[in-house]
Amino acid sequence: MRLISSSSLLIGCLPIALGFNIAAMPSQSSVPAVAPRNTGVVSLATSSRRNRSVALSHEPSITMQASLKASSTIDALENRGGETTQSTFDYIAKIVPTLALMSGIGVLMTAFLAPLTSSAAQGAKLVFAGAVAGIISRTFCAPIEMVSTVMMCRGDECSSMTEELMQTWKAEGIKGMFKGNAANCLKVAPSRGTQFLVYEFMKRQMVIFGFGMGAAASLNAGARLLAGGIAGMVAAVIVYPLEVVKTMLTLYPEECGGSIPGAVQKVWNNGGLGALYRGLGPTLVAMFPYVGVEFMVYETLKKRWETAFGPVGTVVLLLLGALGGAAAQATAHPLDVIRRRMQMQSMFKGKKDAKDKPVKRYSNMFTGIYRVSKDEGIHALFNGLGPACLEKIPSTAIGYFIYEWMKVALKVTSV
Repeated sequence: MRLISSSSLLIGCLPIALGFNIAAMPSQSSVPAVAPRNTGVVSLATSSRRNRSVALSHEPSITMQASLKASSTIDALENRGGETTQSTFDYIAKIVPTLALMSGIGVLMTAFLAPLTSSAAQGAKLVFAGAVAGIISRTFCAPIEMVSTVMMCRGDECSSMTEELMQTWKAEGIKGMFKGNAANCLKVAPSRGTQFLVYEFMKRQMVIFGFGMGAAASLNAGARLLAGGIAGMVAAVIVYPLEVVKTMLTLYPEECGGSIPGAVQKVWNNGGLGALYRGLGPTLVAMFPYVGVEFMVYETLKKRWETAFGPVGTVVLLLLGALGGAAAQATAHPLDVIRRRMQMQSMFKGKKDAKDKPVKRYSNMFTGIYRVSKDEGIHALFNGLGPACLEKIPSTAIGYFIYEWMKVALKVTSV
């Protein structure tokens, strides 16, 4: 529409300009050197009409060109939509057999572990229950977690969660919505399993030594916070390289070849072994309140509900998990932002900013917090908090629900 208006304006001005030029040109016929005053007016009017008619004869072709351009744009959008739909079907067709195979393995493992009663078997049950809960919950909320990671790392370059989701869908389809999820599941399975195992172990040791006991021979909130914090730190050390790989696949899928081995190779080439553990400091600091608060809020509220109202139902269980997840995310989000930015620093090697200066890197957690606050503002430390909470709330709720269900199926009890 803007193109047509500009063309019309140009065409409208063209006869006037040509008319004045023709009036000013000397005539080639045998006319007096000084023509009467009305001759110029007639000549100008005649020339204007002639040029206007010529211009109008070309205007339909310009309008047709604009229409063809608009039509081609619509066709391109329709073709892109068709390609996105086709890629969606192709992606679903590829992952369905994998999902069916994993589900079958899960059922067989549950049936195998359920009757076992040894101490080692109890530990294996906890790890397996936590792994299944982590995989299902994270996969369910993978698109929101993807957007949260992008917004935390790229700061004010991102507009909003909805627009980022729409852009990713248009550019990459459903595959882009789940990019990094394979690495995330590979990370969250041992991570969540280790968290539940260490958490239950720490609680039992506290009960044995009588540490942190509250009313009704149950651990108090502080003891649960401590046990959860230690569990989070232990799990973070074990699976941290996979966290780096997951971040790389989310932000730079093309440069990493879209695969976990490709991401590991890219990180290794840009920083060696140290790059796979970059950001571990803020991770350990963040994991203590992050996991500790999550376990503390969830289990404390669950115990109080059971004391006051009896067994916890499905809706209440989901609500308690959601409250625990929201509290944990809000507590540790600034450190999570710095952690992810330090993870992606290996991609900045040799790169320069808009002022042709080498991109500065964060040497440690405190430097990162200071630099982000100074250069981008305090608000940048909370970029992605909305999507993170939006992902964490249902993810944690679903995770605890699956975990409690798995404990019943595996015949596991906890303190």
